[in-house]
Amino acid sequence: MKNIQIVLNAILSKNVFEYLLIDKELKIVHVSLGVMQFLNAIPAEGSDIRDYLPELVGLEEDIAKVFEKTENALSLKTVQKENFYFNIYVDHYDHEKALVLLHNITEITKAQQEALQYSNKTLLLSDTLQKIIDGQNTLIFVTDNQDHIAFANKQFLEYLKIENNQKLQEENLKLYKKISDELESYEDLYHYVQTHEKHVTIDDDTFMIEATPLDPVHHLFTLSKVTDIYQKQKSLEAEVEYDTLTGLMRKKFFDQRLQRLLKQQVPFALSVIDIDDFKGVNDTYGHPVGDKVLKEFATLLKESIRDDDLVARWGGEEFLLGIKIDDIEKALSRVESIRQRIDEHHFETIGHLTASFGVAWREEGDDVDSMLQRADKALYKAKDNGKNRVIFKKREKLEK
Repeated sequence: MKNIQIVLNAILSKNVFEYLLIDKELKIVHVSLGVMQFLNAIPAEGSDIRDYLPELVGLEEDIAKVFEKTENALSLKTVQKENFYFNIYVDHYDHEKALVLLHNITEITKAQQEALQYSNKTLLLSDTLQKIIDGQNTLIFVTDNQDHIAFANKQFLEYLKIENNQKLQEENLKLYKKISDELESYEDLYHYVQTHEKHVTIDDDTFMIEATPLDPVHHLFTLSKVTDIYQKQKSLEAEVEYDTLTGLMRKKFFDQRLQRLLKQQVPFALSVIDIDDFKGVNDTYGHPVGDKVLKEFATLLKESIRDDDLVARWGGEEFLLGIKIDDIEKALSRVESIRQRIDEHHFETIGHLTASFGVAWREEGDDVDSMLQRADKALYKAKDNGKNRVIFKKREKLEK
């Protein structure tokens, strides 16, 4: 056992192998410190290994077999992350844990890429490179300077239901159009990947895309499917950005959208809305009925605005409305129509309900806070003047 540990330490010290130990739930039990260079992070114990190695997504059944017996080992060849290339091996450790080894083959792979510059590139791509990329668990394709996909691996062809590379070249596939209508060539796609987020959508799937120059003529693209992980992430983001009761934006997300309008110098009106005497609803009917009223009120607001307008729940019975429009009088007319619709609406259980509106218009030098302050002051005035009304507050000359 001591000799085995000495050999293992020697291998790890030469940066040849790094490892992660996982349980049957694919949760990380232990890792070697060197995995950080490949994954750009030290995975926390208890986290899902698929979050760090999305290449393993879809191979859960194969990994489960590894726990059963030693001969069920799993291997993935030539995975690329950051500036590293490595092979992934999932080996049996015991019936409760499996060992995930990351074999660093960066130097070998880069040497192979450099060799492309000094040989018959077309022959090498069609033979050696084809064999290498067919062994990967990602979608891989190579483009040339004629705006063609010169070669693709087996996974790529199967995903797009293309029989072979010859058929692929005959079809002259413009995959970049599936990613963005603004792209006009694979050269555009290469620069797009360098300057944009690396998550792209193709049909109903989400991929992490990376692009690497092979030589002055060819670019290598890799597409790692991360649909499930991405959807989970979006679901978590939605929980943070949207109010769970009403389905409206939360104020923080609403402020970010307003800030974008201000930066783009888009004319708009901001309204702060407060349901009149809402405390009486809760006191009389109880909080469950109050929650139903808030949801019904939010639905009225959503039905009363256009697709490019913004609506959010500030908290309690207060709401925010952003109306993109080029004239304050038109904006006030729109807000007034919403007030009237609420006034005329029959709410389930409680019947009649009204709301007060404070409005501010975007003016030169405004930020989100200054507009909110004006709209809030206008709301207080609407409340003081009898409620169920719309009050507009202009920017004062001395206001900063």
